[in-house]
Amino acid sequence: PQDTGEPAWLVRWLWLVAAACVLMIVVGGVVRLTHSGLSMTNWRPVTGVVPPLTDAAWQAEFAAYRQTPEYEKVNAGMSLAEFRAIFWPEFIHRILGRVVGLVVALPLLIGLIRGQFRPGLRAHVVGIGLLFLAQGVMGWLMVKSGLVDDPKVSPYRLALHLSLAISLLAWCLWLIFQRRWRVSSDKIVGQLRSIANWLLGAVILQILVGALVAGHRAGHASDTFPLMHHRLIPLGMGVEDHPWLVNLVANPLTVHFEHRWFAFVVLGLALWLFLVVRRHDTRRPLGTAATALLHLLGLQILLGIATILTNVPVWLASLHQLGGVAVFACTWFVFHQTRQDTASASRQI
Repeated sequence: PQDTGEPAWLVRWLWLVAAACVLMIVVGGVVRLTHSGLSMTNWRPVTGVVPPLTDAAWQAEFAAYRQTPEYEKVNAGMSLAEFRAIFWPEFIHRILGRVVGLVVALPLLIGLIRGQFRPGLRAHVVGIGLLFLAQGVMGWLMVKSGLVDDPKVSPYRLALHLSLAISLLAWCLWLIFQRRWRVSSDKIVGQLRSIANWLLGAVILQILVGALVAGHRAGHASDTFPLMHHRLIPLGMGVEDHPWLVNLVANPLTVHFEHRWFAFVVLGLALWLFLVVRRHDTRRPLGTAATALLHLLGLQILLGIATILTNVPVWLASLHQLGGVAVFACTWFVFHQTRQDTASASRQI
């Protein structure tokens, strides 16, 4: 960076933290899809880095798991070998979280001790560190919600856990965008800014609904497309003993329906953006990003349909989740590029 108030490694560190966020999101999705998240019943930040190494240690972990609602109501009679199969994905996820924590914390602490961050930037990098910590704490609170009565984690805590991870990714990417892609506001009309606002809001909403789909395991609500249970609008989306607003977030069939069809609203907004960008002859990189986003959304919808039709295989559902992150990152870049010129602002943060 040209600004001497920034360390030379800042952008590389931001890229590394952003990539780590994506990796954690994907691995976390695998944990969810393999139903491994409740296999570890405690959180030991230091001693938890060592897996069970002896038969006695494995038996102790298995004994703790047998006290959980998931074992009693879902996996009663599970063998030790089957327990190990669900233990390892969660263990790897937690170890990866600790490794990423070091990636976040060590350069941050070194930079702070050496005074390499000017005040405006210091607030951002410290905020990134605190947000990572909050995301980890939220992950454990999410796990705890499935260790009480209901043998699954709270879908709402899951959505919040994912939201914090996406926010961390967004923060890192914004600082990168400010330093690598200056905004040329001469070609940005007010209509483009409005579309970008709506598009970003729609993508975020779709991701949150996707988290509820995962939390409610609503991907299995239907394995056909476009019909659900032989109807375009299936019966059962409004449970009478719940207000309709509650059905929007608590009924698996309704959540699945919302996620399925709102994707086409997002696609329509992306198409609108693409056409407006072309009409105003907006130069790269916004034009390239608008085109890439349209293609990404088309591929993402196809992945979602394939995931439904094949009964939610782990590899395909994980690829669909990765596609969602890619769509968000591209949308976030479009949003950045449609702001007012930030050349002067970039020197402040």
